[in-house]
Formats: sequence, structure tokens, C-alpha cells
Amino acid sequence: MKEKHLYYLGGAFLVLLVIYFVTKPRLSTVNYDDIVQSVIIGVSKDDVKEIEVYKQTGGGEEARMMFVKRDDQWYMPTKFNAKVKDYSINRIIDDMLEMTGKVRSSDPKHQEMFKITDQSGIHVIMKDNTQKPLANVIIGKKGEDYNTGFVRYAGKEKIYAVDKNILSALGVHNQIDTLTHFQTSNFIDLNAVKLDKEELKIAALVSNGNELQIKKVEKITEQAEEDTTKPVKKEFQWVLVKGKNEIKLDQTEVNKFLSEVTNVYTQEVIDNIGNTLEDLSKSSRYGFSRPSHYMVFIKQEDDSRYNVIFGKEYEEEKGYYMYVEYDNLVYKVSNSKFDSIFKWVDELPTKLPKEEEKAS
Repeated sequence: MKEKHLYYLGGAFLVLLVIYFVTKPRLSTVNYDDIVQSVIIGVSKDDVKEIEVYKQTGGGEEARMMFVKRDDQWYMPTKFNAKVKDYSINRIIDDMLEMTGKVRSSDPKHQEMFKITDQSGIHVIMKDNTQKPLANVIIGKKGEDYNTGFVRYAGKEKIYAVDKNILSALGVHNQIDTLTHFQTSNFIDLNAVKLDKEELKIAALVSNGNELQIKKVEKITEQAEEDTTKPVKKEFQWVLVKGKNEIKLDQTEVNKFLSEVTNVYTQEVIDNIGNTLEDLSKSSRYGFSRPSHYMVFIKQEDDSRYNVIFGKEYEEEKGYYMYVEYDNLVYKVSNSKFDSIFKWVDELPTKLPKEEEKAS
């Protein structure tokens, strides 16, 4: 090949190379503020063991709520250490961790417009089991649509328009600039007694000196001759304990009774009885010192005892104070619920099995 031909080919190659670089598609710069993104990143639901919620209300005062998880139960230390409803706390955590949004503003001058300054917004701090903050977010005013809102990280300037109404999850339905306290009753679990009847071996009631006690015992069953090689599956039944005697009962009626006494819904939680000097007088004040009505449950597995004590009437023919001793919480229970529990002291002993009734 002649030398001049090589020059022609080289020139053509250079021209093609220039055309390639001129026309090559370039990666455009992505502005993440313009796209929908998760607001809280790197936090799992299982990490969250404590939630602190507060808002400055002026004059150095604050509206405040706190939620703390112990074992599998959430409690509210700012409200008698009362139990919290699973649904309510799960909604806060799920909405916080699942919310996505776009940056609406990065200008600090807009924070007051969105009611999301340190003073006007609601602070929500999620912590782990060492109380280390996992996320510290400020909630602003409601969004244009119902299930929307505005949030920003504490100490940061970006304001996100998000797809969750965190205010609603916090029980805030009015304007946040007029908020002076949180509606803590929205979160309290008023199912004061919540025991698994399958885990019990003894249940007892006392009403004005009259006692009802039932006990779970192994049911003796006859095994068919052809099944002698098979292991016998244990079956259990509840019996009425009268002194040293164990009397068979109608198991359908027993289950009705257990469903009644192991799930007690109340009107209101009003106090916590601890071990301080101030707490010493509470038992007498509510009528728990010498109770005439109470329930006792003993678990099959470890003989642990669960006492529920009923005290004075809080208002005539309205209801009674009730002390769930294992939770240290005092509730108000309605008169109708009180009656529906203690009627069993007289009624259950009469609920004999059908064959027993016929024999008698």
C-alpha cells in the first residue's frame, strides 16, 4: 500500500473518532431533589425501641409523648406507663419508615410557611434500645391532600412533601400552631386484662367471701384396643374445685366464663401504683387494701400468678376501680362489666355436663 493511502486512512480514522466523541451520548446529572425518594433510610422497624414526640407550645412549655417497648409490649411513660395499642404505635412507625417524597424547598425562609421550624413543628425522634437516635424528624403542617404532609430532618434545611399524614398517625387533627397537648387516649390500650386461657391452669374469683375456683386437669380417656400401640394424646378439661373435691363442668360454659374474665375492656386508665412513698396511700384510696372482689390466674408453665383487684365505686352505679397488679395500672371498669364477671361465682357451679344433669 502506498504511503499516501496510509495518510488518507489515518485522516479518515481521525475524522470518525472526532465524530464519535462529538455525538457520544452523555450521562445527564441527576438532581435527586426532583425525584421521589425515601425520607428515612437505613432504619428497620425492629430497630425502633423508643419514640419521643414533642412540640414547643410557648413560654418554655412543651406538649410531649413518649413510647417505650419492653419485650413485645409498648408502654407510654408519659401516661402512667400505660399499655399502648399495637395498631396505633405500628401506624406511627410504618408511616415514618415507609413515607416517600420530593424536596419542596431548601430555603430556611420557607420553614415558617410550612409550620416546620424547630419551634412550630412536631419533633419525632426514633431511638434504638440504647436510646441512640435513629431518626430525628420534624413534622410540619398538613399537605394539600389528606394523606400527605411536610417533614424535614432536625438540623437540616430541606423540606420534603411526603405521601403520609404523620399528623394523623400522631392523633393531631387540628392546626399544629394551636396544639397545646396530645390526645394520649388515642393510644392507650383499654383491654386491661388480656390473658391466653390456653396457658392457664387455675382461674379463681372471690366475691364478698364466696369463692369460685376452676382447675385444668388431664382428662382420662379410654383407648381402643386396636390403638394400644399408638401414644395417647393428652386431653384436658376444667373442673370445679370444692375443698378436696373436683367436680366436672360443662366445658362450653367454662369457655364462656374464661373468655369473659381473661379479656376485660375498661373505660379509662387513671393511675399507676409503684413503689414510691406517694404510692403507699393509693391502695387505700382506691379500695384495694382489703378487697371484697378479685380475680386470680395461675399459668400452667411456671406457676406465675396474675392478680386483678376491684376496689371502690368511682361513681355510684357507674363502675369500679380495677387494679391490674401485674401491670401496676389502675382503671375504671363499668358497672355492667363488673356484674358480668362476678355473676359467674353463682352461675358456673350450676353448669354441669349434660349427662350429670340427667343423672341428678
